[in-house]
Amino acid sequence: MSDSDQTTFECPECQSTSAGIIHSDPPRAKCCDCGHIYDIASFPPLSGPKPKRIAEPGKRHRRDDGPKALEVRPVAPPTPQQLGTGHVYTHEVLAGGPRALIAAQHEAARLSAKFGEEIETKWCLATPWLYKLASTDRARAHYALMWRPRFLAVVAMTRSILLGSRAARVSRPTIDAHRKADPDFDQQVIAAQEHAVDLLHDVTMREAIEGHAEPIYWQGIPCGHVIKVDNRLRIEMLRAHLPAKFQQPGRGSVNVNLPTGRTTIIIGEKERDELVALRQEALQEMFEKRAQAAEVTASNDAVEVGTVPALPVPPSA
Repeated sequence: MSDSDQTTFECPECQSTSAGIIHSDPPRAKCCDCGHIYDIASFPPLSGPKPKRIAEPGKRHRRDDGPKALEVRPVAPPTPQQLGTGHVYTHEVLAGGPRALIAAQHEAARLSAKFGEEIETKWCLATPWLYKLASTDRARAHYALMWRPRFLAVVAMTRSILLGSRAARVSRPTIDAHRKADPDFDQQVIAAQEHAVDLLHDVTMREAIEGHAEPIYWQGIPCGHVIKVDNRLRIEMLRAHLPAKFQQPGRGSVNVNLPTGRTTIIIGEKERDELVALRQEALQEMFEKRAQAAEVTASNDAVEVGTVPALPVPPSA
């Protein structure tokens, strides 16, 4: 008998529970003790084996007595407006990229020419050196006005001269030659690099104040987001902006070797300046004392020899 056929029977004649199933239609049972055949209740057979559940992305499986699957819908990440003001403006700058900076420079140049206001970085304007170059080589000067804005915009986003040269499709020696020959262009490159550093500082400050949205995944599907803030980054920003309150002892210190050559003292810049000032005062005091001693010696040498008592003459042998 199969597992589905095993059950407990009771003979109506002798009340014996030992019986066997006769495979008939309908099935019947035969008592093993008295041989009496009696009817039994039957159930329809199963249609097939129980299907095995297979995990699928976005479906949560539970126990057999629960629902078969739970649909999970992906959750969109929070918008910059939901994260904070820092995310809004830094996202606009980073999303715009170099093209947005070039467009801003063109607009600033247009407004400068219209209203007579000077702009800070004249990326799209010709420098005096380019005007001088145009008098002898107009094509070269025009080409410089084409690649310089792209180069400066990429440098303003990355602070990398190499990436800027690749974006502008000019060689590094060409850029070095222009920086050496044109001081105004060199100042523009320095200003673009400072812009990249400021952008890095702004993004870091944004992360320290507003944090970032970290997705929560379930079976490869983002089902939520949590705002996380790096406290270590906050501490470092506080040390950078408020060193008097949050600077650790020994940070930014220098090593001072004593004259013995065996002892090293670690002090900060403030303590070092105080030691230098004290040393200068001590040296000035020593110089004054030596000058006074020299004056006393000179005055003693000027005294007449006769006024000095004569020394006794030792007896002759």
